[in-house]
Amino acid sequence: MKKLLIATTALVMTAGMAAAEVKLSGDARMGVAYAGGDGVTDNEWNFSSRARVKFTLSGTTDTGLEFGATFKTSDLRGEDADPRNGSRGTVFLSGAFGKVTMGDVASAPEELFGDLADVGYLGDDQGTAGITNGALNTNDIPYLTLDNQTQSALLYTYSTGPISVAAAMSDGYTDQTTVEEAQAYSVAAAYTFGNYTAGLGYEKLDGVTAAGDKSQTELAGMAKFGNTDVKAYYAAGGDENLVDYAVGLSVASAFNAVTVKGYVQKASPVDGADIGGGADESVTWYGLGADYDLGGGAILAAGVQDDDVDGSDPVANLGVKFSF
Repeated sequence: MKKLLIATTALVMTAGMAAAEVKLSGDARMGVAYAGGDGVTDNEWNFSSRARVKFTLSGTTDTGLEFGATFKTSDLRGEDADPRNGSRGTVFLSGAFGKVTMGDVASAPEELFGDLADVGYLGDDQGTAGITNGALNTNDIPYLTLDNQTQSALLYTYSTGPISVAAAMSDGYTDQTTVEEAQAYSVAAAYTFGNYTAGLGYEKLDGVTAAGDKSQTELAGMAKFGNTDVKAYYAAGGDENLVDYAVGLSVASAFNAVTVKGYVQKASPVDGADIGGGADESVTWYGLGADYDLGGGAILAAGVQDDDVDGSDPVANLGVKFSF
């Protein structure tokens, strides 16, 4: 009787409060990956697995503002980190003004355009030749981001009708190995008409090199034809960027439970730069894969990726992805 009275009292006390919710979800993967030859460990096969739990918190104020937070934790790769420093979680507030998110957020162009279709069960975790800060690694569009960033960043997004805009900036931070007090800024806009979307973005890394800042402009296009999704981009490197330009295309097409995906992209360096293929040499990346939906949140995925760099072998993986 006492338990019933306590429960009834709690319901009465909370009846007039705005709804708040905490959800628990997760993802996991397991499989085998062929690392190819890298000159040190040739023809290496590895088992690779990961499990993560995602916490999603949400609520609504009395005036209709929505707020929430998300963070993940992992127990198989030691990736759990304290989300209070902004490096592993996000917090947001949204309303008629748009949405403000702080924490481990993407750049403005990446938020609106995303990446090319991923291949294999590892996604873009396994790649061939590539570099950082504005270059390519497997299916990534070469967004400018701060490597080893441990501080919080801010992202603003707003959509009205067919138009979406975004702006982002990071805290200044010190990277003991390369730069001091680097900061990232970015803006982007996209326009959707029917099954087509076109977008334009600009990014800048302030203080990333002693010679000057890095910058980059991206043009992206996305289209849907029935069960087929197509995405393409062109990125033009600015000051101090190692990449002069990069282009890419991906296609993903679903046939009942099977989805076939592929991508190709090419990057050309500025004079004297090496982006993985040698000084002044362009590099082409490509990959092909397929997913089979087993139902219940399980997907069997396989992929092969390669590049045209001399001495670089293909990489491949086969495994199962789970969502809970």
